[in-house]
Amino acid sequence: MRALIFSFALLLSCSLYAQPTRVIWGYLKDSATGEPIVMASVKNNQSKQTVLTNSKGRFSLTVSPSQLISFSAVGYHFDTIYYSNTYLLQDTLLLHLTSLLTSLETVTVTARGMSRYQLDSIQRHRDFFQSMGSTPLPTISGANYGAGVALNIDRFSKREKKKRKAIDYFTNSEQESYINYRYTPDLVTRYTGLKEEKLLEFMGKSRPSWEWLRKHPNEEDLAYYINDQLKKYPPVK
Repeated sequence: MRALIFSFALLLSCSLYAQPTRVIWGYLKDSATGEPIVMASVKNNQSKQTVLTNSKGRFSLTVSPSQLISFSAVGYHFDTIYYSNTYLLQDTLLLHLTSLLTSLETVTVTARGMSRYQLDSIQRHRDFFQSMGSTPLPTISGANYGAGVALNIDRFSKREKKKRKAIDYFTNSEQESYINYRYTPDLVTRYTGLKEEKLLEFMGKSRPSWEWLRKHPNEEDLAYYINDQLKKYPPVK
């Protein structure tokens, strides 16, 4: 009897904490115009799976309840949602991104030679940190007595932890935006001849990392990379 009660309790515990995985579908659109955002990256921040939106802004992603989904595109602010609450009840997610109104009056004098990604990134950083109110506190601060350094206790407050987590997500989104800026549909089509759904599938499977792209800044590097990826992921005829 005791073993039966224990088994029941274990089963109940597993059912309460189980995180069923499912494939969800959704659309990503411009918040102002309602137009689909094409070739944006949608990422499960726990599993690290990243998918791209198609010509209609549509995507599919494998996710479990309470996992964080982030989405970003060139020319837009990034955003995130937790797959929980009302999102769990929706058959199809409808997500929006806000366009970057890149006026940047204060940098126009020195902006010559800067890429679209760099200008967008400046605007995103400016808006993000203004919304944060301040930068996060450092872990170590200068001691006001004795010698050496002192540990900043405020750094471990709930408020600072949330702030640093937000900055981590922002940094991750900036890296995704850089990948989108460098690894474009036009570039991949030029070297593969792939289009539409085959192009989308190949780019999703062969997506390079931010670290690799930073170490390989030239298009020639990407050409060799794409050729190698074609051998790994030959398009289905």
